[in-house]
Amino acid sequence: MTSNAENPEVYGYDIKILRQLIASKSETDLSTIAQRLHPQYFEEYFTKLKAKTILVENRYIDRDYLEDFSAYYVRCFASYKRFCTRLHFFSCKFTEDEINGFLQNPENATISLEALNENYLGFIVVKPLPKTVVGRTCLKTYPGENQRHFPVIREYFTHPFGMRLKVKSLAFQEQDQITAACATSALWSAFHGTGKHFQHTLPSPIEITRLATQDNLFSTRVLPNEGLGSLHMARAIKSIGLEPYYVKPPDLGFLKEIVYAYLRGGIPAILGVQLWDCSNQTCQFIDRHAVAVSGYRLANAAPSSSAFATRASKITKIYVHDDQVGPFARMEFDGRITSLQGNASTVPKAETLSTSFASGRSKVGSTRAFPEVLIVPLYHKIRIPYATVRRIVRWLNRIIKWTEIPLQINEWDIYLTTINELKAELSSARNNSMPGKYRAKLLCESLPRFLWRACAHQDEKRLFDLLFDATDIAQGSIFVRAIEWDENAARSLRKISAIDGLEQSDSTETQVGRKIISWFREQESREVP
Repeated sequence: MTSNAENPEVYGYDIKILRQLIASKSETDLSTIAQRLHPQYFEEYFTKLKAKTILVENRYIDRDYLEDFSAYYVRCFASYKRFCTRLHFFSCKFTEDEINGFLQNPENATISLEALNENYLGFIVVKPLPKTVVGRTCLKTYPGENQRHFPVIREYFTHPFGMRLKVKSLAFQEQDQITAACATSALWSAFHGTGKHFQHTLPSPIEITRLATQDNLFSTRVLPNEGLGSLHMARAIKSIGLEPYYVKPPDLGFLKEIVYAYLRGGIPAILGVQLWDCSNQTCQFIDRHAVAVSGYRLANAAPSSSAFATRASKITKIYVHDDQVGPFARMEFDGRITSLQGNASTVPKAETLSTSFASGRSKVGSTRAFPEVLIVPLYHKIRIPYATVRRIVRWLNRIIKWTEIPLQINEWDIYLTTINELKAELSSARNNSMPGKYRAKLLCESLPRFLWRACAHQDEKRLFDLLFDATDIAQGSIFVRAIEWDENAARSLRKISAIDGLEQSDSTETQVGRKIISWFREQESREVP
């Protein structure tokens, strides 16, 4: 494909056209592109998004690639280009003549900027490299938001040929293999999510690699980069002013809970896994891998019948930015137990996740993931971890069941939030059922910036919320207050507070749990209009 490098090119979307564009713009053999997982993944993705048109923006300067280029590629003997190509995707049809007509006279054009924005699906940057060609990519998420949830996506604005377009996404890119590893790419995507919340700088992949390996006695060169371990990732997180929260999930149930708790708060996480090729009867260890967790899918199911059921237990899939596959790639909790035999694992059998990954001759779908570690990049003032709040809520749940007071809680929804998000929800129209004076009191009350919120539910009815100060220390009085949604539930909790012989101990969960019960005893019954 040849063209005037300065002019826009327009093509009707087709996966063959997309492969040819990626190959020609990166100057890579089409056969090499066809063997990569990314085009296979994009074929399904753009089919779901109903892509119709590709707009090509040539001679595009991408900041992240330019950093890598200036640090490494410009010093090579071979001549590498510094300009990228950006491919824009739309769910409507238009021609090259129509785009040129719009650029010449937008008022009399047959297409409008509003229509282009309404149908904009996002973009892919194509890097001029031999193999790792998929650069910064921001694509619209799959439809079906009632089950699929992407709390960490943000708005990205692009200006091809002066047209201001917007897409809500989380940036993705393939690992460079020279200046970055899979962990670097996962961190880069995660930082695009945390940057929205915590206003830190967004380092390029090569900057992340340098931050992660500074003051480290490497047995090999930093560049080319052969991979980052948990310690390196933690160092990179600290270098931009955040704190790494390191968790080794004991099982997939807890993994669901902790991923949900932080993602719901808008904070992505880095998931480190073992990859196993299970295309044959005996699974073979492939390698360790890191992905950025960017979303989850909740099943429309009744609450679990377990003694302590959480909304997070309804997660059937998580969506990850897997640099070897694509953005928002599926990893499914399908309940499969995998035999993990070999030096790489100390667990002979374990529940694993399905992936969209393929390695060597294995087919897509035959690679399983065994989670090893979760690293959450947190603002330094978020000190109370999810596990602490979970223990407190579980203690209270057990006490409620022990007292046999008629208060049925069959689901807890526990997640990190902010005072602004909480008050925005309280002031929304859907909460008009709350008494006005009570709501006004809550909206005027001073609360910590970061809060843990535990919502007690009876089926679809919300009973009460417990708010905890996420910025306190574990030894402090982390319970802030409750929000009473159901008067009958509040009365039941006041009855519990009058019972003698409640469990007493020096544990944090018992001490804070008793403060919660005491809080309900001290409240006057609010009037219901």
